[in-house]
Amino acid sequence: MELDRAKLLSCVVAAALLPVLFGCGGSGSSGGGQESALTVYAASSLTDAFGELKTNFEKEERPGTEVQLNFAGSSTLLTQLEQGAPADVFASADEARMDAAVADGLVEYSQTFARNHLAIIIPRSNPASIASYQDLAKPGITLVLARDEVPVAQYAKESLTKANAEYGSDFSERVLSNVASRDSDVKAAANRVAVGDADATIVYTSDATPDLRERVETIEIPEELNVVATYPIAVLDEARSPELAQQWVDLVLSDEGQRVLESYGFERAR
Repeated sequence: MELDRAKLLSCVVAAALLPVLFGCGGSGSSGGGQESALTVYAASSLTDAFGELKTNFEKEERPGTEVQLNFAGSSTLLTQLEQGAPADVFASADEARMDAAVADGLVEYSQTFARNHLAIIIPRSNPASIASYQDLAKPGITLVLARDEVPVAQYAKESLTKANAEYGSDFSERVLSNVASRDSDVKAAANRVAVGDADATIVYTSDATPDLRERVETIEIPEELNVVATYPIAVLDEARSPELAQQWVDLVLSDEGQRVLESYGFERAR
């Protein structure tokens, strides 16, 4: 009986020591638990650039870290964050959504990390014979745009309003009457044109990526009618990994990060 009690006591002691010996309690193999993972919410136009930065971060900046990228329209991302979705970093395609995030207490402050401009893309076959910005108002054009609340659609509306002075006071109205559908974000609208489902769309210049260029042509919007898209980034106040989040922001703002962004058609923030 005494032997059984001794054996039982030794088992209890061993079980109590297991979490200490093996680091139980969610610390993770990289010694940081939540520190080993980083969740970045970013505007869909950043898909390719942030995809490359993810590789750099995981291999060079913080080996062993997993960067989880969630891309969508900035308005959708903001809604998800307002509803309590867990994230560490928010990168928006416009200042309005970031300002809303600040007002909601989601972030304390942000930094501008990139700028962009608008462009028109059309299928390489160009069935509607579109050659200029003005041609978007031609009757019968099948135009697709992102949803009205998505930043690129609001930038497009701003540009179209500017163009009323150049192409006629009803130019923007005529263009918008050609909109056949609204897509969830700028990437979705661009893909619709690439597969030939639409005659044209308005995107960011950075959306004319190498793989897309094989299927579409780009038409520039005159500088005086174009708009500047400003991209801010911030660490969320409720970030689970604030140190990692700041390292990601620092990478995006660094010379390396700016070089990667430029290679995908973005303009430097400064």
